[in-house]
Amino acid sequence: MLWQPTAEKELQLEWKWLQSIAILLPISNVFMPFLASLLILWIFFRHGWKAIATPINRAYFYLSVWMILTTIIAFNIGTAAGGLANFLPYFLLAAITSFVIRTPAQLIHILWLLVLSSLCVSGFGILQAMINRPDWIFPKVIFDSYPIPMGFSSDRRIQSIFGHFNETAVYLLTIMPIAFHFAIGKVKSITKSQKWITLIALALGICILILTSSRNAWGLAILGFVAIALYYRQWKLVGGFGLMMLLIAWAVFGQKFGLGGEALRSLLPEGFVNRLSSTVDPKFSDYASTADRLNAWQFALSLISQHPIQGWGLRNFPLIAQSMGYDLRGLPHEHNFFMAIAVGSGIPALLGFVTIIIWTIWTSLRSVFAQQTEGTIVIVAISIILCILSGWLDIVFYEPRISILLWLLLGSMYGLAKSSQLIQIDEVSRSNPQS
Repeated sequence: MLWQPTAEKELQLEWKWLQSIAILLPISNVFMPFLASLLILWIFFRHGWKAIATPINRAYFYLSVWMILTTIIAFNIGTAAGGLANFLPYFLLAAITSFVIRTPAQLIHILWLLVLSSLCVSGFGILQAMINRPDWIFPKVIFDSYPIPMGFSSDRRIQSIFGHFNETAVYLLTIMPIAFHFAIGKVKSITKSQKWITLIALALGICILILTSSRNAWGLAILGFVAIALYYRQWKLVGGFGLMMLLIAWAVFGQKFGLGGEALRSLLPEGFVNRLSSTVDPKFSDYASTADRLNAWQFALSLISQHPIQGWGLRNFPLIAQSMGYDLRGLPHEHNFFMAIAVGSGIPALLGFVTIIIWTIWTSLRSVFAQQTEGTIVIVAISIILCILSGWLDIVFYEPRISILLWLLLGSMYGLAKSSQLIQIDEVSRSNPQS
C-alpha cells in the first residue's frame, strides 16, 4: 500500500478533494476546473474568507481588484471579462490550496500524485506515436474541448491529450524536475514502488517532451536540469550540460555564422537540427513562427506604450489589432504571457503579478518547514520558474489544466510557509505568556 499522509480532522474532506484534483488533473479541461471551483466554493461556505486572509492572499485580492477595474474600461468589456477567468479563479485556487496543505508530508504526497497523473499525458502520447493514424480521431466527449488525432501531425509532432503541442510540452516540463527529484531517491519518505513509478513517469515524459518538438520547452528543460544540478552541487554535471549546449549550438548555428560545426551537425538527427535552425534561419518554413512572434511583440509593445497604466483589457489584443488594421498573421494572442498581462491590465498588474510569484517562492524557501521537505521545496520552485518562463515565447496558461497545475504548486508552497509562520508565532506566545 502506498504511503499517504493525514490532514487535520476538520480538513479531511478538503484534503481528499484536493488529492482528487491532483490525480485526475490531465483528464479534462472542463470537468477539472469545475471540480476545483466547487472546492473553492465549499471552503468559502464552510470556513469563510478569514480562513485564507493571509498577506499573499490579500495581494491576490488587490491584484484582482485592479484587473476588474481595467476590465470596466477595456476596449471590449465582454472579452476582457472573459479574460478574468484566466486569472481570478486560479488566484483563489492558490489561496485555498495554501489553506489545505499545511505539512511537508502533504506537499510531498500531492506532488507524487501530480507525477503519477502525468503518466496519463505521456502514456497517451506514446500510444499516439505507436498507432500513428492521425486520421483516427479520439472521441471528443472524453476530453471535452477538441478532437485528438491518434498520430503525429503533418510536421511530426505529438500533442497527447492537450489541444496543442506546446501545452503538452509545458505540462510535462513543469512536472519533470519533481519526477527527477523523486526518481533518483532524494525523497526518503516515499516507498520503493513510488520511486519506480516516478522513474517510469520521468522516462516517458522526456520521450513525449522530445516528440512535441517544442523548442521553448527543450531549452527550458536543459535550463531546469542545470538548475537542479547546481542545487545538488553536481559541478561535473553542470559542466557537462554546459558543454553539451555549446556543442549543440555550434553544430546547429555555427555554419550560419561562419563558425563551422558541419561535422558535428551531421551526427545529430536532421529533424532536431532543422527544428532548431528554423528559429533564426528564414530558409526554413518553421521560421514563420519566429517572424510572426516578433511581429506580434512589436504591436504589443506599441499598445503598452500607449496605455501603460490601465492597459486595453484582457484578451483584447486581436480585437484591437483588427480595429487598427494590423496584421497579426493569424496569431490569436501576444505569444508572450508577460506582455499579455501588460497589454490587458497595464504595467502595474504585471509588476503585481511578478511580485506575488517572487514573494511566494522567497517566503516558502525561507520557511521552517522547507528544511523538512528533503529539498523538495526547492525543486518545486524550479518547476514553477520553468513554467512561468515558458510564457516568454508562448501563452499556454489559457489551458485550464496548466493553470491549475501552476497555482496548485504555488499554493502548496505557500501553505507550508504560512503554517511554519503560525507555529513560530505560537512558540513565541508560549515563551512569553505575559505578553
